[in-house]
Amino acid sequence: MSDTIIDAWQQICAELETKAVPELRNLLDSVVVDFDGAYTLTAEPRFYAKLCQYYPLIDTVVQDVTGKRLKLSLRSTVPMGTVTPKTEEAFNIDIGASNVTEAIISPESIVAVPAYLLRFVPYVGSSAVLIATALRQAFYRASREHGADQLYPKFGDAVTIDVNSLLDMLGNVISRATFFRIFKSGHMDWFVRRAEPVHHFIDGKVTRAPNTYTYRGMLLTPGDAQDLYAWFKANQVGLEPSDLLTRALESPRGNILAFPFRTPDDSDIQRFSDAASVHEVFQSACGLDKLSSTQAALCDRLAAHLIRPESFLAVPWYWFRRVLPELGSDLGMLYLMSRNCCYIDWAHGKDRNTFWVPGGLETLQKWISSETLPKRIPQLKPSARGRPRKNTVKTQSEYTRNWRTTNRELAGQYLCRIATRQSESGTDWQLRVSEVQLTQSDEILQGAVYGFLLEPDQRMTPPVWEAFVKEPVVYTLLLRAARHSPMHLCHFETLAREGICQNETLDTKLIYHFDTLVDVLNCHFEILVTNEICQFEAIINILYKLKDTQFFSKYILPPDTSVALEPFNPISNEVGREKFVNTIDLTIILERINPILRIQIQDRHAEQCFLSWLIYGSLTSEIRNPLSFAVNRTLELGFDAGGPSARLASLTGQELADLLVQTQKRLEGGYFGWLPNEVPGAEELNALLQSETDLQAQQRLLQRLMDNLEISPKSIS
Repeated sequence: MSDTIIDAWQQICAELETKAVPELRNLLDSVVVDFDGAYTLTAEPRFYAKLCQYYPLIDTVVQDVTGKRLKLSLRSTVPMGTVTPKTEEAFNIDIGASNVTEAIISPESIVAVPAYLLRFVPYVGSSAVLIATALRQAFYRASREHGADQLYPKFGDAVTIDVNSLLDMLGNVISRATFFRIFKSGHMDWFVRRAEPVHHFIDGKVTRAPNTYTYRGMLLTPGDAQDLYAWFKANQVGLEPSDLLTRALESPRGNILAFPFRTPDDSDIQRFSDAASVHEVFQSACGLDKLSSTQAALCDRLAAHLIRPESFLAVPWYWFRRVLPELGSDLGMLYLMSRNCCYIDWAHGKDRNTFWVPGGLETLQKWISSETLPKRIPQLKPSARGRPRKNTVKTQSEYTRNWRTTNRELAGQYLCRIATRQSESGTDWQLRVSEVQLTQSDEILQGAVYGFLLEPDQRMTPPVWEAFVKEPVVYTLLLRAARHSPMHLCHFETLAREGICQNETLDTKLIYHFDTLVDVLNCHFEILVTNEICQFEAIINILYKLKDTQFFSKYILPPDTSVALEPFNPISNEVGREKFVNTIDLTIILERINPILRIQIQDRHAEQCFLSWLIYGSLTSEIRNPLSFAVNRTLELGFDAGGPSARLASLTGQELADLLVQTQKRLEGGYFGWLPNEVPGAEELNALLQSETDLQAQQRLLQRLMDNLEISPKSIS
């Protein structure tokens, strides 16, 4: 931090010392102070909770002294080697799943929709309530990050949000234009109010700060305010105001408010046209100029009794991001309202996923403020009454019919009319509400993932499965590869060349396994990615969640704990307790040629020259007999093959054998990336093999060279 910021913080500490709080000084000494436009105090877990209690005081002093804001941050980790008490030990939890559907939906990641918030839909529409839900969720996130200690928003609390992030949470079912139009219409004023814009002077330019919205607190809908007002009027005879509030607290909510949802009518407009608090309704019904402290406290309790701020509808993030864009805001909100009318009875193990809607179609039209939407809800058993369906229709009519059929099928996945009955309200409908399901594209992805796991590619050997499960760096690099080239995963060599990782990130064994995974994933999922059904990043995350399930474990060999494990060496063999390394014996190779010619080569000390021509001939497809070719060129020309072949011949027998064995294993595994150039001879061998573009031809030439060199294991102590 600059000297100016340090001096300002010292002034803040001096001002806090005047507050006469004994333990505050010790708390401030235990934190790390940073400044990035706002002061951030980073504290360890044992100090963090106590620091949150003094957050309002410290924040006020910071604003008074500097005009800046204050944030709290929890130091979640400790330096390596630090010993902490058992009560403060930290541990990490990886999110897992037991099946593919769970891995896709991620039911542990939910949005808490306030149940009472759904009662505003008939008054302000579905889009406004969806935005209000997103604002509430943004408040919870901000409060956790900044260290606020409240459990739910209170009047006067503020949070800064990003519009794009908010709309992304809703699956972009609401456009930016619609978002600002809803605010301009005044519908959002029932939930939050935007503060005056704030501008900052930075680097000679006037910059506008992000918008700040203030949560208004627990308010009643106009219809509920009218019902509560009517209840007060009907029961206030002979009761003191405080006793009237006490009776309301003792009365069931169903005796005061209309359920499942209150819809607007003409009487609402006469007295309450806006959201109102319980305090306002009570004061208006009793004709009081002001409330006493006892009455105000009872109104607080009555507001909690009627609104139930702790009552939420838990909906997976998946539904908002994937399902809501397909359903649309109105049908999606009608589903949430219907789901809120169902429940799970854990006491008796019974679920209720059906409920009766008094008035049926007309009531649903008022709930969602739409005449056509409820008609899209299909019947369980379609009626045979009316005109029979035509088999052939005009082109325009067929388009309309297909559009209606698609919409009804989509609605039927979540809502279905299973019965009707006549009542005083008219024709009641019984609706069945379904749980969150996979979208059509995710069902295709589900089948593809199960195919990958249950019928794996032959290249997915146990070591490859194990590398993905037990090596976090492989998972991390797969994600980086997916982000670098979303349409086709790239190999390790590309990641290293682009500077995304270093060659030292993985050893040779893991590079081979990583590239095998890349090839298999590309082969299995590339069609889905190309058709925009899914993304590689999502596929990798789904597979990672399933890494501890039976789908992976049945392909991984159990570890052998009977003997100590030796470090893996891809170029060595072991039989019993005797170890071997691959090598090349030039004497054995020369024994295969004519003795007279062999003696001439040995007299000229041209063994290395012969080896270079043998390497060149073996890796050139046009040469039919590389051994004869090497003998003739050595004796006729008297010099080596030059270039890559000569440099390969200058390697030791073990280095050349190791290089050929490693390259063969990589080619057999379908590896398209070459060995790093840092491996001795890798660049030269790659240059010779790349004369053939076909992978099988490269494998054939490499095998011919290994046969001509007669690579064999040599015992080492």
